[in-house]
Amino acid sequence: MKVLLENSFIIHSRSYGETSMIYQLLTRNKGLMSVLGKGIKSKKGYTNLKPFRELKVSYIPKERLSLMTNYEITNDYKNIKNSSYLAGIYFNELIYKFIPHHEPLQNIFSLYKDQMIYMAETTDSIDLIFFNFEVLFLKEIGYEITFGNINKNLINNNKNYFYDYEFGFKEVKQNIDSKNSITGKDLICYLKNNFNSIKNIKTFRIIIKNIFRRLNGGTKIKSYDLF
Repeated sequence: MKVLLENSFIIHSRSYGETSMIYQLLTRNKGLMSVLGKGIKSKKGYTNLKPFRELKVSYIPKERLSLMTNYEITNDYKNIKNSSYLAGIYFNELIYKFIPHHEPLQNIFSLYKDQMIYMAETTDSIDLIFFNFEVLFLKEIGYEITFGNINKNLINNNKNYFYDYEFGFKEVKQNIDSKNSITGKDLICYLKNNFNSIKNIKTFRIIIKNIFRRLNGGTKIKSYDLF
């Protein structure tokens, strides 16, 4: 009987029968996968299996649902603030909705782990914590914010730009386009990955929210509205 070991984070869990649980894991080498914790509820310490903790999970691979045999907590990121835990719920929903099962995505695993480390150490605002993850996650799944035909070297600090979801950023030339517009100065900060200097992160986040909604067939991401 072959037993495999994976570095993992719990993204989602649900009860299975009276004593068991099914866990959706984000793993380093297998991407998103499901494992059955058979009888786990009757075992001492099973409540340690929580999101936002890095685990080493042992499991027996099965065609439909792999069987978890053991686990070890390797990092529990104790210094993450409660507000950042709420952010983590949102990140988990994005991964659950947009990452395919059993597709190795080491960059996504590394992004998630780096985000846990960042949240445990940072004093940044909650909007900036969200924004850092959203921007990198969109890039990893192939839907990063685009700039259309705008020459990035000619963006004007004193002009405003709006986001066309079919095309990318365009210069505001009519009042109708000014809603949720971004200043050229903020766009330049975005291009330089200088997110701390962006004055209007909330408008960037509205754009990102709408991108996710379009990717999700017009359905909003429920956990976004927690904040």
